[in-house]
Amino acid sequence: MTPPRDAAAHLPEALLRHAPPTAHTAPPLRAALLDVLHRPGRLARAALVYDAALAHGLAPVAAEQLACAVEYWHQASLVLDDLPCMDDGRERRGRPCVHRTHGESTTILTALALINRAYALSGLVFAEQDSATRATAQLLIEQTLGATGLVGGQARDLGYHAGMDAPRETGLIAWQKTGALLWLSLGLPALASRPSPGEWRALRRLALYWGLAYQAVDDLRDVLSTRADTGKSVQRDAALHRPNLALALGVTAAQRRVQRLLQQATRTMAGLAASHPRWDYLPAWHERVFAASSAALCAA
Repeated sequence: MTPPRDAAAHLPEALLRHAPPTAHTAPPLRAALLDVLHRPGRLARAALVYDAALAHGLAPVAAEQLACAVEYWHQASLVLDDLPCMDDGRERRGRPCVHRTHGESTTILTALALINRAYALSGLVFAEQDSATRATAQLLIEQTLGATGLVGGQARDLGYHAGMDAPRETGLIAWQKTGALLWLSLGLPALASRPSPGEWRALRRLALYWGLAYQAVDDLRDVLSTRADTGKSVQRDAALHRPNLALALGVTAAQRRVQRLLQQATRTMAGLAASHPRWDYLPAWHERVFAASSAALCAA
């Protein structure tokens, strides 16, 4: 059964309830952590994890913990990405980036605190699973967040330069930075119901299509939108010579790419739904995340 559309409405409160800071946390670090957690954004990944965890048989408390863990990893990646030595962001979600308010050193410690808390929460969730499932979960986390995943994608992003094969390199970076985190969001809760090898492969393909489309929409938004639309700095990719599919292919070709990826995602979801009803939550998330943003950008 597909969880109700408002099943994850309580997640902003949950992020604060499961958060790292306590009464004994150093005040500057506590202030920075609360600053990050009071600007939760759309929580698209956390909502996906929560809905998926319920669909795959986890208890609501465990689903909430796992959703918070993935969101803490995501939040940590954002505050690090905004640092001056990385993308030198100015605004994030309509407010000054964390390092501009709390300083770079405290921002790095904030990211580390979020990452540490995420590992603890995910460990609690999988403690009740069998050893093979725990091992697969640990490997998936390492693959999606480590040197072959999010961290590796950030390294490629920093090493990007004009002489590269821009569309190919942009796609690879999008998979590692954006697709890998979606693969974690899909794969981690699915492990609770022990998917078949065919379902696991299809789920990874879906993460690829979603990740590339999600990043392409973000790239189009950077080129076509204003700061008031997005709540963060825009047109930074061109200024910083960062990978951007709309810049590499042109806006029209990037829009076509998004449409094709979403069609591939839809076919993959249909195949999963035909294999078992537990995958019924996927189309609802796809619609919530992609319907409005991709339609608007693809028509611009």
